[in-house]
Amino acid sequence: MGKFSYVLKNTLVNMRRTPLLVFATIIAVLISSFLVFTTLSARSIVQNNTLRWQNGIHVVVFLDDRVTTTAHKQLQTSLESYPEVRTVDYFSKPEAEEEFKNLFRDQPELLAEVDYEILPASLRVNLNDPSNYELITERLEGNPAVKEIRSSGEAIERLLSLTDTLVISASAFALLIGFAAFILIINTLRLAAYSKKKEIKIMRLIGASSTYIRLPFIIEAVIESLIGTSIAVGFGWALIEYSKSSVVADSIFDITISDDYLIFLTISLLMSSIIFGLFASFVGIRKALND
Repeated sequence: MGKFSYVLKNTLVNMRRTPLLVFATIIAVLISSFLVFTTLSARSIVQNNTLRWQNGIHVVVFLDDRVTTTAHKQLQTSLESYPEVRTVDYFSKPEAEEEFKNLFRDQPELLAEVDYEILPASLRVNLNDPSNYELITERLEGNPAVKEIRSSGEAIERLLSLTDTLVISASAFALLIGFAAFILIINTLRLAAYSKKKEIKIMRLIGASSTYIRLPFIIEAVIESLIGTSIAVGFGWALIEYSKSSVVADSIFDITISDDYLIFLTISLLMSSIIFGLFASFVGIRKALND
């Protein structure tokens, strides 16, 4: 118990001697961990939405009201004959009105101003391979029964590309900030070790082991790393919970991410922060203790 008290006391003393460096280290670890947590969470959310899109409606064909219903039915039959098409569902004007009211049920002012006659009937197309949405769009261009064609495929592809770019950029920035935190920990521990040089020599003379001498420095590095990562993870969880009730989540983007994934990500980051602290402490005090 006495040895543990000594180690803990010296850890706290070391941290009090360089409070600004300790604070800077925690902030650097926090930023790095937060970037990793949020970018990996965002990628998981995008992947979930991509899977939902792949199993949902890929092309929406809005029909021109100026042509007959027979023309609409002929277009539906033509679409169903395409080998790329899995199913085609007709969505009437009353159904479009009901869908609009359901989507904007929380905005009564908007619902009161809308002229529902302008809402067109549509064909909802589900493809065997979602990447074939461009083929369908090209075939329907110029058809007199078609008013407008919309596909989420291009938006999804852009979103995936943007997400990959974001993950790479954020990861590179996180590594840069993490390296800064690594340097800060090394400098903090070296300052602490050199300030206690005489004490360390005395401990060696009375037979203290290298591990016992190193422990306060190791624990300091691990504590700084864990504090920064824990705060970052807390901010990350809070951001996700807030996003679930945001305008984006209520409209077109489903902010869904499993708790199991978040727990796994949290544990992975905390374990990585421990390893990070151990490695930084080893590098930081090796030279100081060998002098």
